[in-house]
Amino acid sequence: MKKLRFIQIFLLLITVTFITEGSTVSLNEPRTKGVTKEVAYHVESLFEKSNLDSIKLILDKYKIFIDKNSEVADQHWLNIQLSHYFRLEGLLDSAEKYGRISYQIAEDSYDLQLLAESNILLARIYLDQNKTVSALNLLKVAHKIVSETNDAVKKASILIDIGEINLQFKKYVTAYEHFDDIENLKNSSNSHHLAYLKNKALLNKGKIHIVLKEYNELTKIIKKLDAQKSISLEKDFEGYIQLLLLKGELAIGLNDLKLAKKILLLAVKEANRKQISYAKLNAYIDLGNYYLKVENYTKAYEAFEKAYVICKQTKNLEKEYTISLELAKTLQHINKDQSIYFYKKSLNLSDSLFNKEKLAAVVDMQTFYEVENQKSENVKLEELEFNQKVKLQQRTQVLYFAMAILFILLVFIYYIFHIQKKTKRLNTRLSMTNDELEMAKEAVEDINQDLEAKNEILKVTLEHSNEQSKQLNYQNNKINSSIKSAHLIQSSILTSSHRIDKAFEDNFIFNQPKDIISGDFYWFVEIEGWKIYACVDCTGHGVPGALMSMMGNSLLYEIVRGNKVFQPSVILTELNKLVVHNLQQEHNDNNDGMDMSLIAIKENDLYFSGAKNPLYIVRDGELTKLKGTRKSIGGDLNNIYEQHHWTIEKGDMVYMTTDGYQDQFGGSKARKFMVGQLRDLFTDIANYPTDKQKKILSGTINDWMKEGRWEQVDDMLVLGIRF
Repeated sequence: MKKLRFIQIFLLLITVTFITEGSTVSLNEPRTKGVTKEVAYHVESLFEKSNLDSIKLILDKYKIFIDKNSEVADQHWLNIQLSHYFRLEGLLDSAEKYGRISYQIAEDSYDLQLLAESNILLARIYLDQNKTVSALNLLKVAHKIVSETNDAVKKASILIDIGEINLQFKKYVTAYEHFDDIENLKNSSNSHHLAYLKNKALLNKGKIHIVLKEYNELTKIIKKLDAQKSISLEKDFEGYIQLLLLKGELAIGLNDLKLAKKILLLAVKEANRKQISYAKLNAYIDLGNYYLKVENYTKAYEAFEKAYVICKQTKNLEKEYTISLELAKTLQHINKDQSIYFYKKSLNLSDSLFNKEKLAAVVDMQTFYEVENQKSENVKLEELEFNQKVKLQQRTQVLYFAMAILFILLVFIYYIFHIQKKTKRLNTRLSMTNDELEMAKEAVEDINQDLEAKNEILKVTLEHSNEQSKQLNYQNNKINSSIKSAHLIQSSILTSSHRIDKAFEDNFIFNQPKDIISGDFYWFVEIEGWKIYACVDCTGHGVPGALMSMMGNSLLYEIVRGNKVFQPSVILTELNKLVVHNLQQEHNDNNDGMDMSLIAIKENDLYFSGAKNPLYIVRDGELTKLKGTRKSIGGDLNNIYEQHHWTIEKGDMVYMTTDGYQDQFGGSKARKFMVGQLRDLFTDIANYPTDKQKKILSGTINDWMKEGRWEQVDDMLVLGIRF
């Protein structure tokens, strides 16, 4: 099957030479019929801005009326866009699926323009999957097609990908030359996309200067990009994140660590605004490297851990290998046992990466030699036919002898021409094969160096592990004992569930901390005819979260009981001021605080205010959401919180929850539970007795984690009241 595919592509490449001799094919214009060019350009603009939600809405709309009976150009356009969308989402299996569909459409229609576009996209997906040799082969086919045209945009796109492959194999000079070639391309049609690719080439050249520690040249590139003002959050989201990371690494290189921290924290913050896996992954890696440099190993571990989760979700083995190695180095200063685990993990990943590259190279070489053997058989057949013609001509009359000589001469010239052409192609392929072998050799040398370094570190670590084992066990028992004592203290200080049962006859409390002690807590007081009930999510979990919960519990008593404040919006405003003052957040960059829902009930009137968290009410099978103000408690002194009113009727079911339940990873696809699924669950269980509701909530989320083999990632707290 692979041999047949190779021959089909080979025939396409021969055909494109004749097709493009008399005319120039443009690959730049979107070729669509059912989809207008305005829509195609709008989708392209949304991709540059990384506006994935809007893109998904448009693609879902066109999936309805574009099917197998539609125009080829429309089918190809839709599958290309879906593949690009899933790639940015980090779902590489789905991206590859739609990329292969677009490739098959182009191949079946014998359309070289569509084939080039499919090859470029599939190559990028294969690079993300670390299938470098397969990606390079696709790019060569695309380059052969595009080289016969004047399409500067497609040429730049292919040169970007080939340059990044050379960058991956540390062939910096070759990569730099490819990126220089992109800058020299003429923008005859004033294409915005070509300008975007030139900026990407400049960003890649900046990466090379970082590796070579050429900070003066890197400074020039950053100044050039800033002067052009073409990279911003609105115009080019991924480029903006890459530019921030270049600036952060330049600051580290120049030893301006304060500036580096500010830039990298901004990069992480902006990268988290959109669900673009690559942007978040690179931001967390660079932040982790910064903390490693300043020897803040706890912060470095947190950054690398978040990057590691993204790698697992996107199945990026190469990045997972790099991050595993960084985690091992970091944990050497925190937890020796975990450090050994990640070193073993990196060893396994390095073996897997090397074997995959070696296997792909063997398959490609096998295909090459099969085709060449077939060519040799064809040459032999041509020679046999030639000899037969000579013998036949010898038996003819003298009158035709001159014509036979002329015919033989023409056949010989034609044969020589084809031999020269085949020899030139063979030399080109042999040159490419030598380049690939050289890349593989350099990769093996790098892997051997990494293995030697890891073996040395592992040897040192193992020498100390036995001696430290007893000490670690002792410390672990001591810490567990302290945490259990802290749990008893926290339980005794926080509101008793018996007081809540007295106030609300029909209620439940689902509380499942991540650790022994929790950062989520519930708070209740009954005073002067008011019943005031809060569901609170403090920053962090474990010991840090528990400390915040103690402070929050104390401040709520001070505001409500001490100052006689009963309106939820006023309670939250006063609580925000006290948290800001107590944590001295006016004078530092500490942003710790809490998200919460708070209700105050008097007779049949319910008043609600929320700091980021909403209130859910189910009445007669329909769910109503009262939104909280999108501001946490803490951080900003001047926060003001909106208040809602609800008239209670018998049978109303009220829910308050922290974000731990909806943000839990699990399921067969390793995704978050999500707030939409939680709202549907509230609607489904609202008519059940409250004790049964609690059991369903517990069973649902624990089955969700078990199916995806995920550990609990945050504290969970859900409160329910039936009136």
